[in-house]
Amino acid sequence: MKIGEFAERTGISKDTIRYYEKIGLLHPEIINKYREYNNNDVILIETIIKLKQAGFSLLEVKMLFDWSKNTDHNKKLTQEEIQNVLQIKEIFQNKYTQMVQTENNIKQIKRVLLNADCKIEQLLERNKG
Repeated sequence: MKIGEFAERTGISKDTIRYYEKIGLLHPEIINKYREYNNNDVILIETIIKLKQAGFSLLEVKMLFDWSKNTDHNKKLTQEEIQNVLQIKEIFQNKYTQMVQTENNIKQIKRVLLNADCKIEQLLERNKG
């Protein structure tokens, strides 16, 4: 699919799609000088959107994707690579902690809203008339 259809299908603007390509998040196939996107690209965009909604920056998303793609799990790491992996691990642990905190906040808000809804229902029930 061409960029216009891809933008429409994903809900992402053409400019954003081009930016994601520029920073290396998207790698569409180029056919006759036109970008061609496929269903894997749609899934990738959906993943990027979910990660951004979870609080990841584009830099962190790129770091995650790059690390996932370029890691040979059988390779012996250099000291520099070990330091990079430790930095990535710390970033992801911090994101996980933030997500747990956000989840707990949402649970509290849901309880408050449910309690308010119950009180409103009781008030309306008492004032039927």
